[in-house]
Amino acid sequence: SRGRHTLNLPRSAYSRNLQLILIIGLLARIAVVVWTMIDSSRFDYPDGRRYMQVARNIADGRGPVDSVTVFAGTDPLYPLVLSRFVYRTGGDDYIERRGRVVNVLAGCLSIFLAAQIGRLLFSESAGLIAAAILAVDPIQIFFCGLILTEILYTCMLLAAIYCMVRHKSGRAWVWAAACGVVLGLATLTRSSHLFLNLLLVPMIAAWVIGNWLRRFAHIAIAALALIVIVSPNVVRNYRLFDKIVLTRSGSGASMLEGLGPRADGGPGMDRIVYPTFAEAADEFERDATCRDAALKWARENPVQTLRLAWTKLCRTWSPTINAPGYDRPMYAIIGWLTTAPIYVLIVIGVWRVRRNFWAIALLLSPAAYYTLVHMIFVGSVRYRTPAMPMLFVLAGVGAMALYERLGTGRRVREMSRG
Repeated sequence: SRGRHTLNLPRSAYSRNLQLILIIGLLARIAVVVWTMIDSSRFDYPDGRRYMQVARNIADGRGPVDSVTVFAGTDPLYPLVLSRFVYRTGGDDYIERRGRVVNVLAGCLSIFLAAQIGRLLFSESAGLIAAAILAVDPIQIFFCGLILTEILYTCMLLAAIYCMVRHKSGRAWVWAAACGVVLGLATLTRSSHLFLNLLLVPMIAAWVIGNWLRRFAHIAIAALALIVIVSPNVVRNYRLFDKIVLTRSGSGASMLEGLGPRADGGPGMDRIVYPTFAEAADEFERDATCRDAALKWARENPVQTLRLAWTKLCRTWSPTINAPGYDRPMYAIIGWLTTAPIYVLIVIGVWRVRRNFWAIALLLSPAAYYTLVHMIFVGSVRYRTPAMPMLFVLAGVGAMALYERLGTGRRVREMSRG
């Protein structure tokens, strides 16, 4: 079958191989945590410091606020997790160490989920290959050392997709509700995920057995669960600003970072030319002013906007890291050797299961979505990170297809010699 591989392993072999992959992934992530203790400056990012400050504010009872002027500038879930590790006697180092433990655990769970998704959609072998790639992928390992949302959000995205493909295994309504809950948590972890829900939630219908009424019911269950999860944040924003805001503030400034006279396609909040704000404007009104300025600049500079979109696309999917301190040849070699072959395997995998439309759509949708988002906002390898494990599943299919083709060719040659 072109839609599904049938090469499965004995249960004991699958379990042993997955355990080995998980051990390798765990050791690699522990190694990067040790690296953070040796060279902490390499893992010091402004967003990480902001998350820790918001975590301290939560622990002190002030809620997920950034400062006295910014009350909803950070997605609340990750700082809420970090706030569990805030103690009067502990400084930033204490929060960072425990935050990295969370990253390591979420990273290992992601490996397990990638294996399960590959197994359910295609074959156990494809799932194990996807898990193995994820276990040793340098970018995924490196981000376990950063106090950023990438690893936790990636785990949630994988968990949501896992719940979706488990629909056919029974208790479908439970998996629909679980999918909605996890998607809601993902939205509270990374606000840019919000509109990805519009792609993922309807896809539940593809995995529900039954008529369209039953399928619509499961979509409604997932949507309702998602709304329940995000509603406390919406209510909080309404009480603070007297307006319905689904996520956080800051998207207007981020858009101006990517669409403005000094934009170059990469991060550069310090280069933004801010418009004039009304004296009494709150943070969402300032956001709207920034967004209007960015869109006005894009309309007036269509050619440069298209050039920037191409630059952002290239930055997001570059095999090498476009960041200061990572321009040494060693990093470029590692990037090309660990990324370019995976891209080739992804293409082979898509072709191999090209008749399995919904599986391809499900696994490609995060990558397609974030590609489009970051052709508007700034581009960076960081922003493709959550989409990569789903692509690794397709790479696992590609690797199996390549193995089967090479194996067939070898047998043909042996028979011709005989």
